[in-house]
Amino acid sequence: MVDSAEESELSTQLLEGRGWSVRPWVPGSEEGDALGSGRRGLLVEVRLHGARFGAVQAAVSEIEGLARRHQAGLWVVDAALIEHELSVDRRTVLHAYRGRREALSRSSEQPDFRSRVFAWRELLGLVTSVRIIKQDGRPRVEAVAELLARGAFTRRPYDPGILHLRIPAGMEGRNPEDAPAEPFTLWPAALLLSAYIMAGVACGYAATLSEGLLVLLPILIAGALVWPVGTKIASHREPGARIVPLVKGSLFVAASIVLGMQVPGIVAFTPSAETVAWAALTVVLIPPVSYGLRYAFVHSWFSRNANWAVPALIPALGLALPWFGGLMHTVYLQRAFDLPSEAASVSVYWSYTASLVPVGAAALGVTVVLALAGWARHFHLIRVRGMERAGLALMTLFVVGMTLLTGIAVAQIDSSRAREAVASGRDPARYYGIQGSLVCVKPLSEDIAVFNGPLASTRPLLTFGPSGDRIWLWDPRRGKPLSVRLEDVEVTEKTSRACS
Repeated sequence: MVDSAEESELSTQLLEGRGWSVRPWVPGSEEGDALGSGRRGLLVEVRLHGARFGAVQAAVSEIEGLARRHQAGLWVVDAALIEHELSVDRRTVLHAYRGRREALSRSSEQPDFRSRVFAWRELLGLVTSVRIIKQDGRPRVEAVAELLARGAFTRRPYDPGILHLRIPAGMEGRNPEDAPAEPFTLWPAALLLSAYIMAGVACGYAATLSEGLLVLLPILIAGALVWPVGTKIASHREPGARIVPLVKGSLFVAASIVLGMQVPGIVAFTPSAETVAWAALTVVLIPPVSYGLRYAFVHSWFSRNANWAVPALIPALGLALPWFGGLMHTVYLQRAFDLPSEAASVSVYWSYTASLVPVGAAALGVTVVLALAGWARHFHLIRVRGMERAGLALMTLFVVGMTLLTGIAVAQIDSSRAREAVASGRDPARYYGIQGSLVCVKPLSEDIAVFNGPLASTRPLLTFGPSGDRIWLWDPRRGKPLSVRLEDVEVTEKTSRACS
């Protein structure tokens, strides 16, 4: 940066305001004036969350973008990747248990069943620990006990005659010269491998039911699983780091495919190969989508404001869901039969149920978009200031728009099917609490008021039930809606194609 007190103070404030560590850079004697005359150096540590790929470019872009926005005389001279092994713990954990040394020595000389049980409990860490000490590397237990007896560390008293110090199973530390071990978490690995097993079984099932070139689709999907499965179950430190994961992944996937090929002989139903192939593709996409969602939400605006954002969604959904359901019912009645929404009485619970279809489709689309954004954020492809707030507004519009479009499209498709069924003389299928039926309507007198008449009494008419003191009807032959008062007509169930 420019060697000026004002520029130095401004640059330091800008960089520290982003939560970055800033220190003055003093070149050594052998480096000389590496920056040139009239310039001053700063050491800035930019903390990023994500992959190594793109991290250096993202850090440079962050600093240079900050300098451009505030017109600061600051630029990047050198940028390097620094990794902190925060997830690797090389320390040995020692637990102190209560127990007399004399009793322990006697049990070691003449071990009986009780002493052996107590020794195993100590080894597995199943007894009460009154003190825990963590030391780097693999220190000797006697040396640590001697330090504690002298009052080291916290100056708390330690009596070797009462407290027994030992290392539980699996608590040994690592030597500093050893290669760092990658952290292993059981549940994510188990869930991921379970998803891969299901995907392999589905691919084998689809390959058995497929014909012609379609059999290549599940085989290609299964082949794409070999490398991720192999890297998950094989150690990266083994000799031949690329061959071993490929071999183990191939064996794992092949066994899953063979198991899936046995399913058609066990399961009675035989769905189409396309359905199974889509199911296999869905299972394969579950792990990357899950990780993408995690990358999208971790250290984000939503994770920092979830304590109020999530509760705020509950009343919003409680008001929006029945409105979406009512919109679908209205489109269904007006699109096919030109009937008003009050032509059928629907419970509010069915309105909630109907809205789950478009909301579920919108949620699926949002999930895929967020997963892609999460992967882009993980690889530092999205580093725009204010993107989180703008993305939240755009995502809200996307959800509302996709819900409306999906709900209207689904309602129109279902209404077209219902119109075709009525035209062929059949009752339409139930549509989220709306059940239409063909009935015979007989006027009780000759001079009754009929909306959009005349009233056809010799052929069946469609109705969705009474609405207050009136009943709405639809004439399949004329394609017109009708409305009469209930007290003026007699409505009976259709028993044949014509009404007497």
